[in-house]
Amino acid sequence: MKNKNNGFTLIELLLGIAIITIVLGQAIPSFNQLIEKRKASANVQRLMQTLQLSRTTAITENTTVTICPTNDGINCNSNWSDGYLSFKDINNNRTFDSGDEKLVEYLTHDAKSQTSWRAFGVRSSLQWLPTGITNHQNGSFELCYDSKAELARGLFITKAGRIRNSKDLDGDGIHENATGSRIRC
Repeated sequence: MKNKNNGFTLIELLLGIAIITIVLGQAIPSFNQLIEKRKASANVQRLMQTLQLSRTTAITENTTVTICPTNDGINCNSNWSDGYLSFKDINNNRTFDSGDEKLVEYLTHDAKSQTSWRAFGVRSSLQWLPTGITNHQNGSFELCYDSKAELARGLFITKAGRIRNSKDLDGDGIHENATGSRIRC
């Protein structure tokens, strides 16, 4: 009777570990890229939903709704990358006061996420009127993630209140802004 050994040899074990290491070395960077794309996409969707909710609320409740950048959820500031606040602006002063009702508060805790608002008219905030149009504003949000051009996205708002997403019009992997130029981070 022969004694059969059913285990692995040291060489087989080392070869298996080497193959697993190579495969994981290739998969982990791709997984990190996927996570970054998802985070960038989530930022755009969150802002789009806030804009749509704000406009819908202005129309259905016959009130003015203001969206402004904030870092504390109470006071408006000038840095959209800190976060934003949407509220029913009862006295139309673009400031969150007592008597105003908060709709959305989003505070960013990701230093890799940058958001900017470029507009005609008042540039520190955006207002929706009860008719669903903006308060004499049109402009664009540019959202960047980790300063990577391929993750940059835009949201464009017309004076009539239409919101649309940026697109990669020339197929180079980088979205273009409303004028057809690349969104730059």
